[in-house]
Amino acid sequence: MGREVRRVIPNWEHPKGDDGNYLPLFNESYREAAERWRKGLAEWEAGGRKAQREGTGNDYEYWDWDGGPPDERHYRPEWKPEEMTWFQMYETVSEGTPVTPAFATAEELVDYLVTNGTFWDQHRGVRGWTRNNAEAFVKAGWAPTLIMADGVIKTPRDMGDLKE
Repeated sequence: MGREVRRVIPNWEHPKGDDGNYLPLFNESYREAAERWRKGLAEWEAGGRKAQREGTGNDYEYWDWDGGPPDERHYRPEWKPEEMTWFQMYETVSEGTPVTPAFATAEELVDYLVTNGTFWDQHRGVRGWTRNNAEAFVKAGWAPTLIMADGVIKTPRDMGDLKE
């Protein structure tokens, strides 16, 4: 669980539900998820999964052990890699919802984080990350939602100067 930089199509508007909240979406297409699930099912049926070899999964059906097939509603549209040229920060506590707008460049995302922080920061009344933290996060592409350091819970915004 954490936050990640996702590549999205230009001017991407993440879908919202009837309540106006963002709909959680995994960072892969439904087709990709379905192919991965079918491959896992085939491995299971052939007895090739680690749990089966160790004897811990033999009393289960694949969908009981590894979950049912993917639900198309929870996956992003199918985009070609060359179309995914913009940058957007997502939380990954759920399948994934945006915590910043989408930007044409990584530098624009950094500038936004320095000026505004994330949607969650803004909701808490906190604005702006240090430039070093924003640059390190965008360069790494992922960070945990929080950590415990010296008995204090800290978010990426609060962690001081992050090191690579």
